[in-house]
Amino acid sequence: MIFSVMGFNPGKDELVYEQSFDLSVADLTPIMHWVDASDCIGVDFPLSKTQAAKIADLASIELPQNLDFFLSSHD
Repeated sequence: MIFSVMGFNPGKDELVYEQSFDLSVADLTPIMHWVDASDCIGVDFPLSKTQAAKIADLASIELPQNLDFFLSSHD
């Protein structure tokens, strides 16, 4: 499973940022509060500022400021 953080300007539908990273479902489960490993499949999850910051820290990536972030996954 490959995960990405996608960023959008608030109120807009145009993707302005995307960063893939190497974290597992197990790494993300405590941050995303998933109950089952399959909970991450097929949905783009809106991220709170806290969730986005925790993912960025764990994945050692830097996120731009003032965007709305979503977590996406694909094979």
